[in-house]
Amino acid sequence: MKRFANQIPQSLRNSTSRSVKSAMSKPRFGPTGIVRSEMKNGIKITSAQDTGFMFAACTIMFQAGSRYETHDDLGATHFLRLASTGGGCRATAFSKLRVLQQAGAYITTTLDRQTVAYTLRCPLHMFSDLKYYLLDTAVGCCYHDWEITDLKPIVRGDLNRIHPEQRVIDLIQKAAWAGPLANSVYCEEDRIDSMDGEKLRNYVSMNFIPPMCSVASVGVPFEETMKIAEKIERSSEEHLPQSQKVYPRMGHEYYDLGPDSDTWIAVAVPSCDSWDFQGVFKHAIIASACGTDNMQGGMTSMNRIPQSPLGLISDKDVHTDCRAFNISYIDTGLFGILAKTSSCSAYRISKMIAEFLARVGELGVTQIEEGKERLLLNLAIHDEDCVRICEGLALQSLYNSQIDCAENSAKIIQGISSEEVSATAKLLSSKCHQMAIAIVGDIGVVPVDQDIFRR
Repeated sequence: MKRFANQIPQSLRNSTSRSVKSAMSKPRFGPTGIVRSEMKNGIKITSAQDTGFMFAACTIMFQAGSRYETHDDLGATHFLRLASTGGGCRATAFSKLRVLQQAGAYITTTLDRQTVAYTLRCPLHMFSDLKYYLLDTAVGCCYHDWEITDLKPIVRGDLNRIHPEQRVIDLIQKAAWAGPLANSVYCEEDRIDSMDGEKLRNYVSMNFIPPMCSVASVGVPFEETMKIAEKIERSSEEHLPQSQKVYPRMGHEYYDLGPDSDTWIAVAVPSCDSWDFQGVFKHAIIASACGTDNMQGGMTSMNRIPQSPLGLISDKDVHTDCRAFNISYIDTGLFGILAKTSSCSAYRISKMIAEFLARVGELGVTQIEEGKERLLLNLAIHDEDCVRICEGLALQSLYNSQIDCAENSAKIIQGISSEEVSATAKLLSSKCHQMAIAIVGDIGVVPVDQDIFRR
């Protein structure tokens, strides 16, 4: 072996040494070398340059989700998401699709009630050529009437294909709030035919403006990210969209899937807004302590073990899954429990999860510490996704926060004491009289809202 090692050329030894050194110097968690700036027109820029990823990602995010829809353009954001595949000022829909596919790249459009985000993911060396397709999608889309007409059957198909879990999460927000946050991210059936290109262009011109925009990149030089932001040319003196005040409703919503169908139940109480990022972490720890996933994944739904203590509710029932969730927006939030079960168990499970939420303040120190470990593990698992990191950086810029990466998040989580988390859990328990309820499935077998409130 020693003789063989002596036969290796010196240049190859040096190359191998450099490769090993480079691999060992990769940051343990997420990107480093983050640069921030803000343009005079209000666009916030964030660039994470030292990532170690083989792919680059760039996100253009607008604070223009469905809560900013008015009565005249309800459902516009649903069409905006689908219209991102359409033609723009620089490229037709066909050429955009062909070039991106040939380059091994894609553009995703994600939206919620607060934001709309367009993200390009592509090989590093091709970003300078493909960035124009991202701009064409985000701020250069034409919204031709014939393309909008072609999208209407797809929108109807979306309404028919909504997964019951997505529907119940959408309904629990409608049950919790009155006002703009009650606007669904899906276009209602009776508004599809009235949607046209002019309404979408008006919505974009009113809401896709620099003060409500952030541009973030991963693996892209800061100068390239700056050039993208400079292409978003609109005056900062334009009218800022006014989101109406949100009023708590804390009611109930139902969607019937017919007798004997599987049933999804969600119960929730008010939580913190996204400006309070310490509060967001505390609620995330509580959710993880309750159980947000299965401890073991298998090939079938019968091959899973739910995390405790929420997993104890199923009582070995393979048809029942429970998890906690937390939703935070700019001015309010929700913390709740979601359960999926069979029709015959729906009555019992709905009362049990309502009781669990009312007593979430009884979580012990051991369970809270276990929740921290689960949350840290989830952060580490998703830390290699450049698209997730890029959208996270863009969202942080909109909220003027600087968490940056999973390593910093881990430090914040570890710095929160169990006593603080316990106090937040008890505060959630004290809000049980403000509980909102949403049910999708066999609504004939579940208790009415008064019965759930009685517990």
